[in-house]
Amino acid sequence: MTKILRILPVVLTCALCSNSQAQTEAPPSYFQQYIVEGNDTLYVMSIDELKVVALPKLKNKREWRNYYRMVYNLPRVYPYAKIAKNKLAEMDIQFSKIHNRRQRKEYIKTVEKEMMNQYKSALKKLTLSQGKMLIKLINRETETTVYQIVKEMKGGFSAFLWQGVAGIFGASLKYRYNKNGDDAILEKLLNIYEYGDYDTLYTQIFGMGVEEHIKATQQKRNKKQSKNK
Repeated sequence: MTKILRILPVVLTCALCSNSQAQTEAPPSYFQQYIVEGNDTLYVMSIDELKVVALPKLKNKREWRNYYRMVYNLPRVYPYAKIAKNKLAEMDIQFSKIHNRRQRKEYIKTVEKEMMNQYKSALKKLTLSQGKMLIKLINRETETTVYQIVKEMKGGFSAFLWQGVAGIFGASLKYRYNKNGDDAILEKLLNIYEYGDYDTLYTQIFGMGVEEHIKATQQKRNKKQSKNK
């Protein structure tokens, strides 16, 4: 039988001896729901909803390490792929209005300068694994390889040169995203991200949300840099 009774104030007497005088304080009263079953009294409380994201079935520690790295890298890289998508869409619109070859080159240089000023310092901080992920995600978002983008914007020689540089680090600007093959796990992470449950998954693995973890990591770096000075 369910009852909601008013709990009487519990008086906690705290004796503070000062000149033989005692002071007492009572906490405010409150309501508490409970259920009585036979001789048992069960208190009923509501708690916040707890979300849990299912983890993949992986074979060994190496695969788990790679998975954790992907979970860590994705929120740090994906925004740049979205920026690239939006910027290319914007440039396509402008190209449809500019037919003069020289004016197009000038426009590309202007955009390149703006992008470098805004994102160069942040992109230089990306790790090798984050750089590889960015190449994949740009292809996913734009349906164009990074090699093709560089070739169209800077010419074939620049594309060839940067492809060689990427190859030194085990990457390829010609990489094509395969959501049903090598990139199946990454695609599932992206779905979780886009559905808004990524912070839940991230907390399950790292014990804190994305933004909180980024701030904590940055604070550690700042402390380390200050010590080295």
